[in-house]
Amino acid sequence: MARIELDFDAYRHNLLYLAKFCGGIERLIAVFKDNAYGHGLTQMAPLAAAVGVRMAAVKNCMEARQIDGLFETILILADLPTAPPPPSWAFAIHSLRALEKLPPNTRLHVKVDTGMHRNGIFADEIEDAFKIATSRGLKLEAFFTHYHSADVLSSDFFVQKERFEAIKPLARKLAKRYNIKKIAFHASNSAAILREANSAFLDDYARSGIATYGYTDLPKALGEHDLRPVLSLWAKMMSSRTLTKGDCIGYGATYEVKDKLKVSCYDIGYGDGLFRYNGQGVLRIANKKPILGRVSMDSFSVEGDDDEVCVFNDVREFAQFFNTISYDILTKLSPFLSRKVIRMGS
Repeated sequence: MARIELDFDAYRHNLLYLAKFCGGIERLIAVFKDNAYGHGLTQMAPLAAAVGVRMAAVKNCMEARQIDGLFETILILADLPTAPPPPSWAFAIHSLRALEKLPPNTRLHVKVDTGMHRNGIFADEIEDAFKIATSRGLKLEAFFTHYHSADVLSSDFFVQKERFEAIKPLARKLAKRYNIKKIAFHASNSAAILREANSAFLDDYARSGIATYGYTDLPKALGEHDLRPVLSLWAKMMSSRTLTKGDCIGYGATYEVKDKLKVSCYDIGYGDGLFRYNGQGVLRIANKKPILGRVSMDSFSVEGDDDEVCVFNDVREFAQFFNTISYDILTKLSPFLSRKVIRMGS
């Protein structure tokens, strides 16, 4: 049966590698949104907790419930509570309007729009955020932002960084006025952590998702880093046959056999979240053998008769073929695929 293997040694290495750039593992917010970027939320979160991660970020309350109790803080990035939440939950707030919908004592991390213009309050709304939060009995704990070009060779990253630094004195001043003991700040995503690896870390926390799983799109000119892919995708043979010259494989008969060939069919396809290769161009699996013919809903074919094959153990080759990013390939992997943690004790 097709399965996903998760390398704990690689994951632990990535977490500790990133943590050293942001002041320690206790300052790293591990991001598990969208089923831990396709790796498996309930598999990955306990591994992070075992390494010493204290703060996690997820997409919504449903994901938070699945890992409740593992971390001191779970930051929910794209959802609001409909009832008083557990004390370990905090909520990312993207507008002043959202503050009006929260039950008292809800923990808040308010997003500031520093230039991405996707969501977040503007700098001149920060005092309003304090006023509303205080009047409604909410716990304003942090301000954060998100960099839109930390992995791009441009000045945009530094413009956003300067804008975020500029709001900190105001936020601290207002915190004193409204009797809030401490306001924390976090801005760095995976690319920003790595880009600034040799610079002073200026925030209280950093959020990392894709780099914890072993990937970065940072140009080499901005630094090379020792990250190790965590996930490998495996498929089991369903059947095997010997074909002769002129035989065709799969839907549309897009692949024609050139000579006698041993071909096997394996049990994963686009119904499991594997991108649909249409038979055009050459797409290779981990052993460098090309997929023959189109990927079907539940299967694909390659030369040989191995009992099982690794589809990929580094998703970048698939991402490059489909002209997309590693996130796109990984997050589409079905949550119904079996997931197994390996190399736990080494």
